Amino acid sequence: MATKPEKELAMKLIPVTEMDCPTCVPILEKEIMKINGVAEARANYITKIVKVTYNSELVRVTEIEAAIERVGYHVAYKNYPSAASKIINLFKKQKTNTVGTVIDSEFPSKVIHNSRPVAVLFHSPTCRPCQMAKEAFQQAAEEAGKQANFFEMDITATETWRTYEIKATPTILIFIEGELKATLISIPHKKEILYALTERAPQQQSQSPD
Repeated sequence: MATKPEKELAMKLIPVTEMDCPTCVPILEKEIMKINGVAEARANYITKIVKVTYNSELVRVTEIEAAIERVGYHVAYKNYPSAASKIINLFKKQKTNTVGTVIDSEFPSKVIHNSRPVAVLFHSPTCRPCQMAKEAFQQAAEEAGKQANFFEMDITATETWRTYEIKATPTILIFIEGELKATLISIPHKKEILYALTERAPQQQSQSPD
Protein backbone atom coordinates (compact mmCIF):
# COMPACT_ATOMS: atom_id res chain seq x y z
CA MET A 1 0.00 0.00 0.00
CA ALA A 2 1.47 3.30 -1.06
CA THR A 3 2.08 5.87 1.65
CA LYS A 4 0.69 9.35 1.28
CA PRO A 5 3.46 11.82 0.40
CA GLU A 6 4.22 14.43 3.01
CA LYS A 7 2.86 17.91 2.44
CA GLU A 8 5.49 20.07 0.77
CA LEU A 9 6.31 23.07 2.94
CA ALA A 10 5.72 26.60 1.70
CA MET A 11 8.24 29.41 2.04
CA LYS A 12 7.54 33.11 2.47
CA LEU A 13 9.97 36.06 2.52
CA ILE A 14 8.51 38.84 4.63
CA PRO A 15 10.11 42.32 4.64
CA VAL A 16 10.10 43.81 8.14
CA THR A 17 10.65 47.44 9.05
CA GLU A 18 12.50 48.64 12.18
CA MET A 19 14.53 45.40 12.37
CA ASP A 20 17.77 47.30 12.94
CA CYS A 21 19.96 45.28 15.30
CA PRO A 22 21.04 41.69 16.10
CA THR A 23 18.82 41.68 19.20
CA CYS A 24 15.76 41.87 16.95
CA VAL A 25 16.54 38.53 15.30
CA PRO A 26 15.90 36.05 18.16
CA ILE A 27 12.84 38.00 19.33
CA LEU A 28 11.20 37.73 15.90
CA GLU A 29 12.24 34.13 15.31
CA LYS A 30 11.00 32.96 18.72
CA GLU A 31 7.59 34.60 18.30
CA ILE A 32 7.05 33.16 14.81
CA MET A 33 8.17 29.68 15.89
CA LYS A 34 5.37 29.63 18.49
CA ILE A 35 2.91 29.14 15.61
CA ASN A 36 1.90 25.51 15.15
CA GLY A 37 2.90 24.48 11.63
CA VAL A 38 5.93 26.75 11.25
CA ALA A 39 9.00 24.65 10.55
CA GLU A 40 11.63 27.37 10.48
CA ALA A 41 11.95 31.15 10.88
CA ARG A 42 15.16 32.95 9.91
CA ALA A 43 15.47 36.72 10.32
CA ASN A 44 18.22 38.89 8.84
CA TYR A 45 18.53 42.39 10.27
CA ILE A 46 20.84 43.50 7.43
CA THR A 47 18.39 42.67 4.63
CA LYS A 48 15.39 43.23 6.95
CA ILE A 49 13.82 40.01 5.66
CA VAL A 50 12.27 37.15 7.63
CA LYS A 51 12.27 33.80 5.82
CA VAL A 52 9.52 31.50 7.08
CA THR A 53 9.05 27.86 6.12
CA TYR A 54 5.64 26.52 7.07
CA ASN A 55 2.83 24.06 6.39
CA SER A 56 0.28 26.05 4.38
CA GLU A 57 -2.51 23.70 5.48
CA LEU A 58 -1.94 24.70 9.11
CA VAL A 59 -0.65 28.26 8.89
CA ARG A 60 -1.95 31.37 7.17
CA VAL A 61 0.41 34.18 6.20
CA THR A 62 -1.73 36.56 8.24
CA GLU A 63 -0.84 34.56 11.37
CA ILE A 64 2.85 35.04 10.65
CA GLU A 65 2.31 38.76 10.06
CA ALA A 66 0.41 39.01 13.35
CA ALA A 67 3.31 37.35 15.20
CA ILE A 68 5.70 39.93 13.75
CA GLU A 69 3.42 42.75 14.85
CA ARG A 70 2.98 41.33 18.38
CA VAL A 71 6.63 42.00 19.16
CA GLY A 72 6.52 45.57 17.87
CA TYR A 73 7.58 45.35 14.23
CA HIS A 74 5.78 46.23 10.99
CA VAL A 75 5.42 44.25 7.79
CA ALA A 76 6.77 46.48 5.01
CA TYR A 77 4.00 45.82 2.49
CA LYS A 78 1.15 46.59 4.91
CA ASN A 79 -0.37 49.99 5.68
CA TYR A 80 -0.42 51.20 9.27
CA PRO A 81 -1.91 54.24 11.03
CA SER A 82 0.08 57.42 10.55
CA ALA A 83 2.22 58.93 13.30
CA ALA A 84 -0.30 61.76 13.67
CA SER A 85 -3.21 59.40 14.35
CA LYS A 86 -1.10 57.48 16.88
CA ILE A 87 -0.39 60.70 18.78
CA ILE A 88 -4.10 61.57 18.82
CA ASN A 89 -4.97 58.12 20.17
CA LEU A 90 -2.21 58.39 22.74
CA PHE A 91 -3.72 61.57 24.17
CA LYS A 92 -7.14 59.94 24.25
CA LYS A 93 -5.90 56.90 26.19
CA GLN A 94 -3.15 58.51 28.28
CA LYS A 95 -3.24 57.73 31.99
CA THR A 96 -1.24 59.16 34.85
CA ASN A 97 2.39 58.33 34.19
CA THR A 98 3.69 56.16 37.01
CA VAL A 99 7.08 55.45 35.40
CA GLY A 100 9.92 57.86 36.03
CA THR A 101 13.31 58.30 34.39
CA VAL A 102 16.68 57.96 36.08
CA ILE A 103 20.16 59.07 35.04
CA ASP A 104 23.53 57.79 36.21
CA SER A 105 24.00 60.35 39.00
CA GLU A 106 20.54 59.59 40.41
CA PHE A 107 20.85 55.80 40.32
CA PRO A 108 22.23 55.38 43.88
CA SER A 109 19.56 57.53 45.52
CA LYS A 110 16.57 56.47 43.40
CA VAL A 111 17.42 52.78 43.07
CA ILE A 112 20.11 51.44 45.41
CA HIS A 113 19.03 53.36 48.52
CA ASN A 114 15.30 53.19 47.84
CA SER A 115 13.27 51.66 50.66
CA ARG A 116 10.77 50.24 48.16
CA PRO A 117 11.33 47.52 45.55
CA VAL A 118 12.49 49.08 42.28
CA ALA A 119 12.16 48.00 38.64
CA VAL A 120 14.45 49.61 36.06
CA LEU A 121 13.79 49.22 32.34
CA PHE A 122 16.89 49.64 30.17
CA HIS A 123 15.89 50.64 26.64
CA SER A 124 17.06 52.45 23.53
CA PRO A 125 15.12 54.82 21.24
CA THR A 126 15.48 52.68 18.10
CA CYS A 127 14.54 49.37 19.77
CA ARG A 128 11.08 48.24 18.61
CA PRO A 129 10.65 45.49 21.27
CA CYS A 130 11.40 48.18 23.88
CA GLN A 131 8.15 49.90 22.96
CA MET A 132 6.24 46.68 23.64
CA ALA A 133 8.11 46.18 26.92
CA LYS A 134 7.25 49.73 27.97
CA GLU A 135 3.54 48.92 27.70
CA ALA A 136 3.84 45.96 30.08
CA PHE A 137 6.14 48.02 32.33
CA GLN A 138 3.60 50.85 32.53
CA GLN A 139 0.77 48.39 33.27
CA ALA A 140 2.81 46.81 36.07
CA ALA A 141 3.60 50.26 37.50
CA GLU A 142 -0.08 51.23 37.53
CA GLU A 143 -1.05 47.99 39.28
CA ALA A 144 1.79 48.17 41.83
CA GLY A 145 0.88 51.74 42.80
CA LYS A 146 2.97 52.95 45.75
CA GLN A 147 4.23 49.47 46.60
CA ALA A 148 7.20 49.82 44.22
CA ASN A 149 9.02 52.37 42.07
CA PHE A 150 9.47 52.07 38.31
CA PHE A 151 12.16 53.84 36.28
CA GLU A 152 13.43 53.83 32.71
CA MET A 153 17.05 54.30 31.60
CA ASP A 154 18.03 55.16 28.04
CA ILE A 155 21.27 53.26 27.36
CA THR A 156 22.27 55.75 24.66
CA ALA A 157 22.37 58.55 27.26
CA THR A 158 23.62 56.70 30.34
CA GLU A 159 26.43 54.34 31.40
CA THR A 160 24.91 52.39 34.30
CA TRP A 161 23.98 49.54 31.93
CA ARG A 162 27.69 48.75 31.59
CA THR A 163 27.96 48.14 35.36
CA TYR A 164 25.23 45.52 35.16
CA GLU A 165 26.51 44.09 31.86
CA ILE A 166 23.27 44.70 29.96
CA LYS A 167 23.77 42.85 26.66
CA ALA A 168 20.43 43.52 24.97
CA THR A 169 17.41 45.74 25.17
CA PRO A 170 14.84 45.63 26.57
CA THR A 171 16.16 44.40 29.92
CA ILE A 172 14.48 44.95 33.28
CA LEU A 173 16.45 44.79 36.53
CA ILE A 174 14.64 44.26 39.82
CA PHE A 175 16.17 45.68 43.02
CA ILE A 176 15.00 44.98 46.56
CA GLU A 177 16.68 46.84 49.42
CA GLY A 178 19.42 47.89 47.02
CA GLU A 179 20.25 44.35 45.95
CA LEU A 180 19.75 43.03 42.40
CA LYS A 181 17.16 40.26 42.70
CA ALA A 182 16.05 39.48 39.16
CA THR A 183 16.85 40.15 35.51
CA LEU A 184 14.05 40.01 32.96
CA ILE A 185 14.94 40.11 29.28
CA SER A 186 12.93 40.32 26.07
CA ILE A 187 9.27 41.35 26.57
CA PRO A 188 8.07 40.16 29.98
CA HIS A 189 4.42 39.96 30.95
CA LYS A 190 3.07 42.42 33.49
CA LYS A 191 2.53 39.61 36.02
CA GLU A 192 6.14 38.46 35.66
CA ILE A 193 7.37 41.96 36.55
CA LEU A 194 5.06 42.18 39.56
CA TYR A 195 6.08 38.74 40.83
CA ALA A 196 9.77 39.62 40.52
CA LEU A 197 9.20 42.66 42.73
CA THR A 198 8.32 40.47 45.71
CA GLU A 199 11.03 39.38 48.11
CA ARG A 200 10.29 35.75 47.21
CA ALA A 201 11.79 36.24 43.75
CA PRO A 202 15.24 34.61 43.51
CA GLN A 203 18.07 36.01 41.40
CA GLN A 204 17.04 34.90 37.92
CA GLN A 205 17.29 35.63 34.23
CA SER A 206 14.17 34.80 32.29
CA GLN A 207 12.53 35.25 28.92
CA SER A 208 8.96 36.42 28.47
CA PRO A 209 6.46 33.62 29.18
CA ASP A 210 5.17 31.61 26.25
